[in-house]
Amino acid sequence: MRFIEDLDLLTNRLAIEDFFARYANTADTYDADSWVDCFAEGGTFEVEADGGGIQFVGRENLNEFICTHIRLLPGTRHVMTNHLVDIDGNRAQHRCTLTGMLSRPEKVYTFISGWYESTLEKASGQWKIKHRIVHGDYSANLAEEELSAYLQPLVDWMAENGT
Repeated sequence: MRFIEDLDLLTNRLAIEDFFARYANTADTYDADSWVDCFAEGGTFEVEADGGGIQFVGRENLNEFICTHIRLLPGTRHVMTNHLVDIDGNRAQHRCTLTGMLSRPEKVYTFISGWYESTLEKASGQWKIKHRIVHGDYSANLAEEELSAYLQPLVDWMAENGT
């Protein structure tokens, strides 16, 4: 019996890591519909900002966010490593390190370093994000003049459109 429980835990852990690889690839390949589909109904994407957070809740708001991200920041690559997963039945907590790169003709920028914190739920055999928070190590990237010119339009849009 213990073997089956261990196998189920391992299967779910690998499914969650694969799920987050697909999540990153959907944003980086401009597949907004598949990115939104990574979230549970009523799911939340939150960007930590100066001790508070800017949230996008529900499919319509998530779609607006990712479409704006794709439009304003094409050429991104999201790299997630150091996955920590705690599974309890059909719920899971996930944390990983995040590095985001932005390719431009003059150079490749690191536009974010930090970590994700996520709550997931499994429904109909599929893991979905209930709540995901992105924590940036520093807002200082906006101080780099060239990078700021690329990031500021998205930062301004989030401030105007998030809750």
